Amino acid sequence: MKPIAHIHTDLPQKFGIPRNSFLAPHLQGRIVFEPEYALNSAVAGIDSFSHLWLLWRFENGEPGGGAADVAGTRAAAAAAASRHAPAASPKPARWSPTVRPPRLGGAERVGVFATRSPFRPNPIGLTCVKLDRVELTDAGPIIHVLGADLRDGTPIYDIKPYIPFADCHPDACGGWIEDAPWHELDVDFPEQLQAEVPAGKLPGLTEVLRQDPRRAGSKHEPTRVYHLAYAGLDVAFTVDGDVLHVVCVS
Repeated sequence: MKPIAHIHTDLPQKFGIPRNSFLAPHLQGRIVFEPEYALNSAVAGIDSFSHLWLLWRFENGEPGGGAADVAGTRAAAAAAASRHAPAASPKPARWSPTVRPPRLGGAERVGVFATRSPFRPNPIGLTCVKLDRVELTDAGPIIHVLGADLRDGTPIYDIKPYIPFADCHPDACGGWIEDAPWHELDVDFPEQLQAEVPAGKLPGLTEVLRQDPRRAGSKHEPTRVYHLAYAGLDVAFTVDGDVLHVVCVS
């Protein structure tokens, strides 16, 4: 398989990527097709759907912030995307039959096929995103989406419409996840620092911070300053208990 497109997001690094798209529904993404597939006719009718499935590639099976990553290094992915050329073939993924899901605090193990961990035999990711709009250009279509929990430059293998009557199962069971409800942080974000963030980017940033970008099971280090790369900004923050404090935006 080879990528049909690359997605461009506000998250250039693995750190901070949401573990699921529903955790950050305002994260913006632009899907730009490779020249071979950059045909407006190929997306005819897609704007009649509200959501899309994306099949994409993890970064060599390495763990990301959650349900998203790119193939190769950050520089290689950016270069491949800018050249509109397929990225290099991924190395065989490192995988383990059991993994420690962040949902369980990184302490308990379950079978890899009972999770969406990137430690898989094949580094394939699956994400449901909301379709914002389709932009038709002379160079081909650009699909704008929301809830883009993918690293900037991630190769996209396929795009499929989300079909409610077939894809939604109201009586579905969530397995062990139902016994481990998601815990979010309170975000202390001073107004003067919020002013440093473009208005359209602020909701997505707040959502990323609220879901705690740190590695699952991180030690309590209230004085440690973490740095999140987001939309060309460096967002510095600390975490004390259940409260994340934004201390600098540059």
